[in-house]
Amino acid sequence: MYINQDKIRKFSNQCFTELGMPEEEARVITEVLLEADLREIHSHGFLRLPIYVERIKKELTKTKAEISYEKDTDTMTLIDGNNSAGQVVAYQAMEASIKKAEHFGIGLAAVRNSNHFGISAYYSLMAAKKNMIGIVISNTAPLMPAIGGAEKVIGNNPISIAAPLKNYEPLVLDMAMSNTAFGKILYAKEKNQEIPEGWGVDAKGAPTTDPNKVVNGGFLAPVGGPKGFGLALMAEVLTGVLSGGDFSKMIPSMYDVNKKQSISHFMLSIDINQLIPLETYYNNVEQLISYVKDSKKATGASETYLPGEIEFLKEKKNKTQGVPMQEQTFDKLNELSKELKIDSLTE
Repeated sequence: MYINQDKIRKFSNQCFTELGMPEEEARVITEVLLEADLREIHSHGFLRLPIYVERIKKELTKTKAEISYEKDTDTMTLIDGNNSAGQVVAYQAMEASIKKAEHFGIGLAAVRNSNHFGISAYYSLMAAKKNMIGIVISNTAPLMPAIGGAEKVIGNNPISIAAPLKNYEPLVLDMAMSNTAFGKILYAKEKNQEIPEGWGVDAKGAPTTDPNKVVNGGFLAPVGGPKGFGLALMAEVLTGVLSGGDFSKMIPSMYDVNKKQSISHFMLSIDINQLIPLETYYNNVEQLISYVKDSKKATGASETYLPGEIEFLKEKKNKTQGVPMQEQTFDKLNELSKELKIDSLTE
């Protein structure tokens, strides 16, 4: 089914403001969720709204952000989110990173004590829209074992890199360090669908196509085996370790509604024009793109896509036809409306 953008935007904002959240903070969370679903990254879209609400109601996430700047230099800042909403913390951190880059060419925001912040691409694209390169990393609750291990010790720690283009949408890489995001397995479970082999293993480490076996005691598999695990581990260093926040087994699942999460982020902005002339950059990067787009196609392939290109095409289509949503998610949101005593999506 497809939901009108204005309707789902109003619904989501009202869910948060009904709990006492300021309108601007509710708007930030809603826009991140909306962009995920428009780009058909449903694992990070409005599927997550009920758990966000539950964590706020249980006072695991602050209703009103209390963000503090612990250290601040010309090019770096250390931010404590104090368990505020992850999207709000990450948005403010990326804004701080961009402002520093505008003045000094590069800006780093290290963040601790935040929460789940949605799709990483939302924040890296904030920099790309300012003619900067944005790099965003976050840690998560452990979801993967070490290579040869049988215990969750590392998250699938997402990374996004966005680079501006002159005649195209920005290049944007947005990936988790597992073969797939845990949210995609939750989404498959929600839809009662099998998952591709290689996405995860069961509690004994055996490959499975049953999302329930991954969710209930199983593990995600790192992309590229030891390469993915190594990237995830270094992402942990750049987030939780570097910020003085929590990391690895210190972080509980967001679905454990008895514990605070305390997620850490890494936000880096690079002002291209302070390194090389912007036009030189645009000429070079678009020549690079031409090598990809004009390359010979494999048998049966009609197009070679750039990182993020498919998601931009989906977003453009869905802005016209409406926000795609599964019936199970739609039903859960309407149940949430009854709980919060607000208008449902059917009204």
